[in-house]
Amino acid sequence: MNIAILGGRFDPPHIWHYWTAQQVLENVPGIEEVWLLPDYQNAFKPIVASALERIEMLHYLETGRIRLSTIAAAHEETTFTIDIAHELSGDTANRYYWIVGSDIAGEFSKWRDYQKLTKILQFLVFPRKDYPIKNLPFGFKRVEGNLMLSNISSSLIRDRVKVGKTISGLVYPEVEDYIKRKNLYK
Repeated sequence: MNIAILGGRFDPPHIWHYWTAQQVLENVPGIEEVWLLPDYQNAFKPIVASALERIEMLHYLETGRIRLSTIAAAHEETTFTIDIAHELSGDTANRYYWIVGSDIAGEFSKWRDYQKLTKILQFLVFPRKDYPIKNLPFGFKRVEGNLMLSNISSSLIRDRVKVGKTISGLVYPEVEDYIKRKNLYK
């Protein structure tokens, strides 16, 4: 099976995480599933909500072909893509791809053992509004098609919650209810 992984903080998961996954399924030939893979801790940016809270919110984004994977969060340490890639490489029944946004592609050389990563995984670069794709590193492929683009981000949502603005339409209603119920991002 060909599986594309969308990893990250998901702090909180938002509608654009879903649409990125869905558009990869629709526009990258051969991809059969997309796994949403939340970090336990991120190597570059702090995380506000706990791993358990983010996992609970991510369940609302699951469909038949978009699934949650907790393999990174289960390690209960800082998530490094190289460690996940090594773990996945032992699974010879599947072929894995890693989805990154065009805002992240330029930071690839900062990743731990980035030179080894493209030997283990193929990277799919999803365009983000305001982040044009210029030169891609070796082993990276641009997701092509009639794509919907957005500048929605988890930090935008956290900022809106912090100042009391609505996040309706930016996250699933169940995620919005969860954020309110748990009093997150205040």
